[in-house]
Amino acid sequence: MQQLDLAIEQRLDAQIGDFAGPGWVPIIDVFRQMYAGLLNRLYLHGPAGTGKSHFLAAACETYQQSGRSAIQVSLQELIQAPVDALMALEGFQLVALDDLEIIQSSQPWQKAVFHLLNRSASGETQLIFASRLAPALLELKLPDLRSRLGQAACFAVPDGQAAEDRQAMLQAIIRRRGLLLDDRLVSHLVTHGPIATNALLGLLDQIASELHSRRRKLGTAEIRHLMDTIEQARSQAQP
Repeated sequence: MQQLDLAIEQRLDAQIGDFAGPGWVPIIDVFRQMYAGLLNRLYLHGPAGTGKSHFLAAACETYQQSGRSAIQVSLQELIQAPVDALMALEGFQLVALDDLEIIQSSQPWQKAVFHLLNRSASGETQLIFASRLAPALLELKLPDLRSRLGQAACFAVPDGQAAEDRQAMLQAIIRRRGLLLDDRLVSHLVTHGPIATNALLGLLDQIASELHSRRRKLGTAEIRHLMDTIEQARSQAQP
């Protein structure tokens, strides 16, 4: 496992309950079927910053909380390791592979993922893939690999455009962390904060850290300052 040290994702603060928005409902439903052993593979795709890595972290956390083994790995980093490194993951009950699109540049790694899929089908390992591209859009040298990936339950993750998704996620995370945020700040985060999930959650962390450091209720001027920070974050996140 030493050769995997750089490829293991830093654990994000994420729980499955965070993905409470209506856009996430079908994905959560399928994940629950997977958790119950009714499905073996799940494939998520969407642009960078849409929360795919957070979902993988939450999925692994759910398995580990019930005593099952799970690991989240970035293929973007793992691809620097020997190609047989994937074999070291077969002992886990859940393997969450992030950045799948990176294997487009390496036929040996495409073969390694194909073999992992084959071995998992006959064993106890379940797989979750995350990629910026849907299976049909991956430029793969192995048609059988694209076919196998296409057999997974496949979903495009919400892109953050729906305010309902952003609000539900924020409220779920705020409740779970026990944060005491002024209602004006929460509303401003939803309506004027970044749309991309990763940027939105990063800004929430920033605000929570500032609140924690002050250890008192914010005044009107301080709330106004944070509202300005929220608006600036959205403008900076826009292309």
